[in-house]
Amino acid sequence: MASKRYFFRNRKEKLEIINTNFAYLFSGRVLDVGCDEGHLKKLIKGEHVGIDKYGKPDILHDISQGLPQEPKSFETVAAFDVLEHMDDIYFVFDELCRVSRRWVIVTLPNAFEWRFRLSFLFGRPISGKYGLHPTPQSDRHRWIFSFKEARRFVEKEAQKNGFTVLEEAACYYKYNQFLPKIINVAGAFLGKKCQNLFASHYLAVLERK
Repeated sequence: MASKRYFFRNRKEKLEIINTNFAYLFSGRVLDVGCDEGHLKKLIKGEHVGIDKYGKPDILHDISQGLPQEPKSFETVAAFDVLEHMDDIYFVFDELCRVSRRWVIVTLPNAFEWRFRLSFLFGRPISGKYGLHPTPQSDRHRWIFSFKEARRFVEKEAQKNGFTVLEEAACYYKYNQFLPKIINVAGAFLGKKCQNLFASHYLAVLERK
């Protein structure tokens, strides 16, 4: 299980932490899949190419249809909180690996995290990205999975595509409120067996064999 731990409050802070701790991934040509507003572009030293259906991408494209780039055309391919939005999560993961020459870095959310469990227990929506809306929603999560399932999925898909898991980490929300903050800090330091309950995201760095 992932032994490294990172804490963040929002997407911007998460990208800053990732860039700080995995700077070696972002010195070459980087494809930012699901780049949204292009926050990663402002942080890294390498050549950044953002692709997305929304936000402010360099390439406006529906990722679910595959990536238009040539095989092994980027040193690093990044996909932060992207795969859970895809109907065919396996196909899109394969596409990330196809266009990477050396590294792939991904994050996936843990829907089994304690806040979601409490929300579900008390009959509240676990997130606006889930649920049955009265009208079709294009930007929503298609998958509900745990930290352990995310890790197992990445390992199997990496192996299938000729990659190995080089590094991995558990990410946790950094709360401002005292009680949730204490709960998450304590949960993070309880060890690997508690990641399914307390971690908000699974992070993995893959390296081509």
